[in-house]
Amino acid sequence: MIKFNKHYVTNGTIKARVSYSRAVLNNGRDCVTLYAKDYTGELGRIFNDNYENNSDIMTDYFEKGRVRIYADNPLWAAACARA
Repeated sequence: MIKFNKHYVTNGTIKARVSYSRAVLNNGRDCVTLYAKDYTGELGRIFNDNYENNSDIMTDYFEKGRVRIYADNPLWAAACARA
């Protein structure tokens, strides 16, 4: 079970520090984006399918990894409540 907390998200064993953002994308889909705050890759271990990192290097200032949760995802309500 995934829990969304103020400064992190956890699945009970793995904890990933994140920040949240809710927005409507250019394609018109409403989403909540979780941005990783660390280079540990823990967010990717929690969200295997949705995890994205479009960086070429580990020390990229802007991209540490992210997960997008859309309205059709069962985690949508919990993500919106935290965002």
